[in-house]
Amino acid sequence: MSSDVKSFLNSLQELNNANTVTVKIPSIAKKASFKLASVSQQKKLISSAFDGIDGVVKRVNIFNDLITDNSVEDQEYLIIDKPAILLGLRRESVGSKITINDAEYDIDDLPSIKKSDVKLKSTVSHDEIAVDLSVPTLSIDSAINNKLIAELAKITDPSEKLKQSVGMVVSYETSKYIDSIKIGENTVVFSDISSFERKEIVNNLPLKLSNKILDYISSIKKVTDRAVTFDQEVMIEINASFLSTD
Repeated sequence: MSSDVKSFLNSLQELNNANTVTVKIPSIAKKASFKLASVSQQKKLISSAFDGIDGVVKRVNIFNDLITDNSVEDQEYLIIDKPAILLGLRRESVGSKITINDAEYDIDDLPSIKKSDVKLKSTVSHDEIAVDLSVPTLSIDSAINNKLIAELAKITDPSEKLKQSVGMVVSYETSKYIDSIKIGENTVVFSDISSFERKEIVNNLPLKLSNKILDYISSIKKVTDRAVTFDQEVMIEINASFLSTD
């Protein structure tokens, strides 16, 4: 690579680093700045559209990486922060207008999430089992997704993958929200065990307790869904083309 090209790329990188968007972060009720998405990050998103079920999970991690890599602040973000950050990036990169089913909407009309809208921590119990729950960070989300991706990759038959994927996704997704489980005097801290061990424990929980955990997860999802839903009950899909022009 010539010195002229290197110099040009350095100048381009400096401009990219200076071009930022500021977003109000729900989980900390403070503003944070983010560099705008690059062409290479957009290409990763678009390519995930061709990877089937695996691509859906990979895409979540691509968005997670985009947020953490582009964050100007050294801040750990939660999954409830994703809608606000990604909408802010799209607004600055593409514009506030978005077309859904041939109708145009303005993302500035979307409701914002407040910290008070979400119960960041909770405890559920059944018989002698107590489970401490919390909204997961993006790093936990990505780490568990990587294990899920690895397990999905082992299933080569498409129909079998489709059959097994739902149960696998639910188990791994549930494990993201669990901080610890206590039975009597015995406590397992989920940050101390592997993603696979997390999944195995989740699969062996009593159904009644599992449903209570899923209710908590559902309450979080309702809030994040509301952040991307217009008054007309039209929802923005955060998919592979999210940062592309319509």
